[in-house]
Amino acid sequence: MSQARATELHKQLNQPHLSEVMMIQQTPKRKMDARHTWEITFTERDLEGLSLPHSDALVLSIPLQRKMVRRVLVDQGSSAEILFYSAFKALGLSKDQLSPVDAPLVGFTGIPVYPLGKIVLPVYAGSVQLQVEFIVVSSPSPYNAILGRNWLHGMRAVASTLHQCIRFIGESGRQETIRGDQVASKKCFVNSIRGNGKAKEVQSIETPGLLDEATPAEGMKEALEGPDEVGRPATDRAVEDLV
Repeated sequence: MSQARATELHKQLNQPHLSEVMMIQQTPKRKMDARHTWEITFTERDLEGLSLPHSDALVLSIPLQRKMVRRVLVDQGSSAEILFYSAFKALGLSKDQLSPVDAPLVGFTGIPVYPLGKIVLPVYAGSVQLQVEFIVVSSPSPYNAILGRNWLHGMRAVASTLHQCIRFIGESGRQETIRGDQVASKKCFVNSIRGNGKAKEVQSIETPGLLDEATPAEGMKEALEGPDEVGRPATDRAVEDLV
């Protein structure tokens, strides 16, 4: 290499150079659903007004098919949502609206209960509406309906039997609460053991629920009081109110 070429290379190596900058662009954060951004908590204040101590089940009044349905059991041990036939009729529904169910309901006793069919109905909780698949059963029960894990998980709700309420995040991102009816819960328990001296078991089955979010309910109607006796068929009064 010539002396001139060597001198030129030496000058180039000693000149300041701009460092190569690699620009990393931050990926925009996905806008999260307002319902997924808040924590759900319970406090001692939630126990105010309750009869303590207690071991009561959580029994709610909740709008279903735009009618207020009372005596709805929230059962975290049930993998299916159940609608009892007396309440089904009181809601003005008919058997021709049912879809077939391939499998029976099986509970702790192992005795199968064969449903009449299944139907998807809107359930309204505060500002949240879900389309829920109910298994319709013609069986004696102190309850009008049972809401199980499918509904709770679809609501992203937390149920507390101790605090006698469920809590969830509403469409606005704020915490909402539906309180249970402790008196109704005790009454249902008494009715469940009447006649045979032991509590009846809830029959449930592993079935996928249809849980799609929809718009909040408007102008819900109140439905009437249903049968108080376990297994008593629905009467005209049941069309007005489900208790």
